[in-house]
Amino acid sequence: MTQAEWLAEILAREGHQVAIARDGGQALGHLRDQATDLVLLDMMLPDMDGLDVLRAVKDAPERGFVPVIVLSARSDVRSRVDGLRTGADDYLPKPFDEEEALARVAAMLRIKHLQDELTAAKAELLALSVTDALTGLHNRRYFDARLRDEFGRSERYSDPVSLLIIDLDHFKAVNDRFGHPFGDRVLREAAQHVRSSLRDPDICARYGGEEFAVILPKTELEPARRVGERILQTLRTRTFETPAQAYPASAPGVRLSASIGAAQLPSEGVSTAEALVGQADQALYQAKRAGRDRLRAHGDPP
Repeated sequence: MTQAEWLAEILAREGHQVAIARDGGQALGHLRDQATDLVLLDMMLPDMDGLDVLRAVKDAPERGFVPVIVLSARSDVRSRVDGLRTGADDYLPKPFDEEEALARVAAMLRIKHLQDELTAAKAELLALSVTDALTGLHNRRYFDARLRDEFGRSERYSDPVSLLIIDLDHFKAVNDRFGHPFGDRVLREAAQHVRSSLRDPDICARYGGEEFAVILPKTELEPARRVGERILQTLRTRTFETPAQAYPASAPGVRLSASIGAAQLPSEGVSTAEALVGQADQALYQAKRAGRDRLRAHGDPP
């Protein structure tokens, strides 16, 4: 029985799922194709230097934290030092002691578990920091950052970018008549209807109050206008069921419309992301003045 087979046997007895790689290429293939919690790596491999495998494991952040225990002879200080300096997390001296091997594996798996929990918690906090708590859309902070990014990309590569500002018509009357809890529900549902009208690359955010903003990367004004009209049509056909105490059961619910202002890059006179927002806001104002429930784009006749 080889040392690798012996290690695999004692780890399997402890309930671990173990795969043996006969060389470095096979090890890297397994890591590429399978989720892996721990690597026990011999520095002496038949096809490549063990340090190269170690670097490949540690230079792949998309895999997350994968601990590596270097296997080396007790007298082989150089391999241990090189491995630890390259990124190994621990070493296991050969010949192996069963209790020590199990203890070191258990310790590394505990660290792996804690690291994964920390990474998940950080991802959750990041998501919360850029998410509007009421609607589940991105928040204004995220919108501002992404608009600056898209503005810079448009300047560098001359890619078009369009912006929609969407305002729910007469929303204050809904709050005044039915109360803020109902108004909040309408906002949540309206936000999801807006989002459902968009493509995956489009960026949808709650801009403030009853306003939403949509960034459409690599999109000129006419396609953006079609997206806006689709949003208007989706909202026109939606009935928001009113609270039971507000009307008799047979009475209809609330219907809402929206007004939309659109603008695009590149655009004459626009040198900042804020100026692009200003153009979309002006177009939104024109849509309101023209009677609401419509879209106006910057440059449209009054």
